[in-house]
Amino acid sequence: MAAKNEPVVNVVLQYDGKSVDVEDVLKAAKNNWKKDHKGDVKELQLYLKSEESKAYYVINGQEAGAVDM
Repeated sequence: MAAKNEPVVNVVLQYDGKSVDVEDVLKAAKNNWKKDHKGDVKELQLYLKSEESKAYYVINGQEAGAVDM
């Protein structure tokens, strides 16, 4: 839920005739990480590589992985 007076933001990446909702990619990265890790995601960095159709992530400054976009 958005904070009061904050707009609802939806980011969509379009490339090679595809549209990818960035929120869906964030959720996929978190879910992928949670398969093998316990604890909370406190920090998430997401790197979108459209030429590979992959999203690479770093969680909590140390754990890295990738998901398809």
